[in-house]
Amino acid sequence: MQQLEHKLRKLQAASFQDPSLAASDKPLSHLYPWQLDTRWHGLEMTARLEQTFPADELKAEFDAVVEHYAPQEQFGHYHRGGWTGVALHAIDGNPLDDQDNLQDPNIVLSKTPALKYAPLMEQIIDSFPCEKRRVRLLRLAPGREVFWHCEPWHSVDSRLLRLHSPIVTNDRVDFQISHEDLRWQPGELWYGDFSFPHRLHNRSDIERIHLVIDLETNDAIRPMLPKSMHAQRLARNRARKRCARMFRYWNRFFGTDAHLVSAQRARAD
Repeated sequence: MQQLEHKLRKLQAASFQDPSLAASDKPLSHLYPWQLDTRWHGLEMTARLEQTFPADELKAEFDAVVEHYAPQEQFGHYHRGGWTGVALHAIDGNPLDDQDNLQDPNIVLSKTPALKYAPLMEQIIDSFPCEKRRVRLLRLAPGREVFWHCEPWHSVDSRLLRLHSPIVTNDRVDFQISHEDLRWQPGELWYGDFSFPHRLHNRSDIERIHLVIDLETNDAIRPMLPKSMHAQRLARNRARKRCARMFRYWNRFFGTDAHLVSAQRARAD
């Protein structure tokens, strides 16, 4: 049965192609079913926070970090390479291992030696009154994409609150969380609900760099987000279930998972 299903998925991948996988320099579209759902219900996917940081200083610290620690390719079968990172807070303080496992209570995350070269980033991390999970510097190379994917726990409605502070970006970087087009600027601080499908395409000729901070949600940091976002919690929870179901069926119909896994194996060979 498993072999038959695998053959069917290969046939699907050969017959259909998820439009998000097509090689294109066009801006990202807005017609996926989860996008239509969250737009129809007027859901807020993101919120800009009050803090701002000197982008030039962050870039200088990024350069110092990568001079000592080569960014590692990111885990996952939803990209074709060019998406790399260095951990600033990680399991056992390892800057080259930025994975996390929320279901393992024995995992210990701590600051990595890379913070020696990033004192401002360390101050930013320390400023949040909560437990920290992964903190990473993520870099997407020119012309590369991160395809649709979801991270169920990464929402203020759940366990983790994920923050982004862009360091290098431009108007030819397309970034979407469901229906929202994101034009975050260097030095800003943003929250995004990454439990919904999201994707990224760097159509520019320069790399895109973000500081990405995962925080354990608690009563001290929830007030950082606007009241309007908290008011939509029940509506978001219902939409999250619908969108997860749509996303699962979409992947199944288009053979997207098989297509991306094949691409990942091709990179490794």
